[in-house]
Amino acid sequence: MEQTPKANRVHIGFFGRCNAGKSTLINMLTDQPVSLVSEVAGTTTDPVSKSMEILPLGPVVITDTAGIDDTSELGALRIEKSEEIIKKINLAVYVLRNDEAPTADDMMWLNKLKQNNVPIALFINEINAFDSESTHDNDSNGNESNDTNPNYVDAYPDLSAIATVVGSTDFTSNRDRLALLDLLGGLTPLDVEGEQSLLQGLVDPGDTIILVCPIDSAAPKGRLILPQVQTIREILDHKGLALVCQTEELPTMLNKLSQKPKLVITDSQAFEAVNAVTPADIPLTSFSILMARFKGKLQDLVTGVKALNNLKPGARVLISEGCTHRRQCDDIGTVKIPMWLKKKGHTDLQLEFTSGGAFPKDVSGYDLIIHCGACMLTRREVLRRIDCAVVQGTPIVNYGVLIASLHGILERAISPFMDELDRKGFEC
Repeated sequence: MEQTPKANRVHIGFFGRCNAGKSTLINMLTDQPVSLVSEVAGTTTDPVSKSMEILPLGPVVITDTAGIDDTSELGALRIEKSEEIIKKINLAVYVLRNDEAPTADDMMWLNKLKQNNVPIALFINEINAFDSESTHDNDSNGNESNDTNPNYVDAYPDLSAIATVVGSTDFTSNRDRLALLDLLGGLTPLDVEGEQSLLQGLVDPGDTIILVCPIDSAAPKGRLILPQVQTIREILDHKGLALVCQTEELPTMLNKLSQKPKLVITDSQAFEAVNAVTPADIPLTSFSILMARFKGKLQDLVTGVKALNNLKPGARVLISEGCTHRRQCDDIGTVKIPMWLKKKGHTDLQLEFTSGGAFPKDVSGYDLIIHCGACMLTRREVLRRIDCAVVQGTPIVNYGVLIASLHGILERAISPFMDELDRKGFEC
């Protein structure tokens, strides 16, 4: 679980006012000092993330955000970052104190989470609830009661209509740690991969799958890129046979096989060369197209590539990558894709580039968005970006689909998925 890629984990955001106890709660849940705790308001500035495991959710990333009422000089920027977190998380924990009534800001943020369909765990910080024996007297039946801490949600009934689950304890005590973890674990996260996988329906036990993994200047030293590693693991999970080679060795590997492989999967950059040497009766696709199917909406991305036919000189094109990395001389996003577009006659384009978490809210001014395979982004973030483009009427396509189209092999590259695309009413 510790090696689960960050993008494949359930992302949980922690929200609330300054000094509500968000950082204290995170440290209690993780049982380690993840977040800095102080009585000084505004201690948490930029979001702080920690990977861990919460059963039955499994691997998660929890993110501590700045207080929603941060009035410091940089408060507005910090709150803006917290708002961006809402778009990326699968679950939310909202923190309130039992000695303070919910404010208008609290209700506004809770409603923001609700409007984004994010399941909310409302955790009430019972300030000093366990500091002394006097706070826990016995009632007439011998049961413990806490007269100094009435039911918070009963006092503010609007909260129960927003929160999915409610928990309450003193965050400075580990007394109810497991109970709160159970509440989180019982939630159904928004927009996660679930049981779906990269090779869903494509591999049966004993199937031979060839993976073409070019090792060039852009390849990370000493390792494979994440989609390649994930694909190998899934083939093994399905009891299939994973054969790995570089582009130049593919003919030799094909000739050595007594039976043709079930599928060839290539890096999109090698599409043209791999297509040329792979017999037409062997299905062919790319890691990027697999990722598009796994994390996004393949049908929207394939539809988006049709916009290539309408690109005119001066058209604005956004090329967006979900990760940040050192650019190489043959970088796919900033060098190869612009080169392939130019070869196909798409000249004088206004190319703009973003990377990492940066993605414009307003994309209506672009004629086309070209996005990477998004292996480093959560499924929710990928879906958000696709929906953002579709709603604003801007065509969007990913690297694999675009490159296949530019090389004239799109129909072949998506042929392994045509049955499911047809079921969704897709027209190629």
